[in-house]
Amino acid sequence: MSDLQPANAQTGVVIVAHGSRSPRWNQAVEDVVNRLRERLVNEPGIGGIRLGYLEMAKPSIAEAVSDLVAQGCRRIVAVPMFVAASGHVQYDVPTVLGVLHDPKVARALREEGITLVRPEVPITLTSPLSEGRSLEEYALSEVKRLSQQPQRETLLLLLHGDEDFQPKLDALARRLIGFVQENVGLSAGEWCYIAVGQGYGSQAVPKMEQAIARGQRVLVVALFVASSAQQFHERWVQEEAGGHDPFQGRHVVFSDQALTQHPALLEDLIHLVRGAIARNSGD
Repeated sequence: MSDLQPANAQTGVVIVAHGSRSPRWNQAVEDVVNRLRERLVNEPGIGGIRLGYLEMAKPSIAEAVSDLVAQGCRRIVAVPMFVAASGHVQYDVPTVLGVLHDPKVARALREEGITLVRPEVPITLTSPLSEGRSLEEYALSEVKRLSQQPQRETLLLLLHGDEDFQPKLDALARRLIGFVQENVGLSAGEWCYIAVGQGYGSQAVPKMEQAIARGQRVLVVALFVASSAQQFHERWVQEEAGGHDPFQGRHVVFSDQALTQHPALLEDLIHLVRGAIARNSGD
């Protein structure tokens, strides 16, 4: 993989993703990073862009950083492609990058087989996606695509997050629902936590049933990086509902587009990269 620019004294960019055992999930993330690389091919100050996974996939974060330093980059900007604040964003990723010293977290990461970076150059870690505009734009575009009669529809957001960070995630959900209602005029909106799908049957399904009972048509959108609401629903139908879809033919529609497929994600990543480089150039 060649550098974007000669890397002398330039900044290397690492897009940090969680990683998955699913090749489809990883490929969706890799496609976004490839598009980012194409957009920034002539960007001054960028010596290279790499993808680094926290776990479950390669290359690792440490491998991505090491590769950029070996190419001659003298500073690293790491951008977490995570939806919002979480234990991974707040503790794991900063500890892996060496920008947070937490012996307990470091020990746990090593026990999981995760290699920690030994920083040879300065590393800047940006905020997650919740601080940009991609989540609003994604939710709005999906609702516009699925909606028929906004005044009789409810938006149901599917989220994943650590219990300690749920107040921030609740605030994020309220912000997104308010944004969508302001622009589309939906009658209601709510959200639920489904981990990476395990809570779908106990959390999401009852909310859909309740909305239908109120005479509402339900629009279901997942706030996950590379998984859609349709994928979560289909998995639940096959693995937990015995292949029977209780919502077939009823007033529920599922977004089949993941955040990785929306152009606003790429724009957010570009904004985060450029902002971090601009701040560093003023050091």
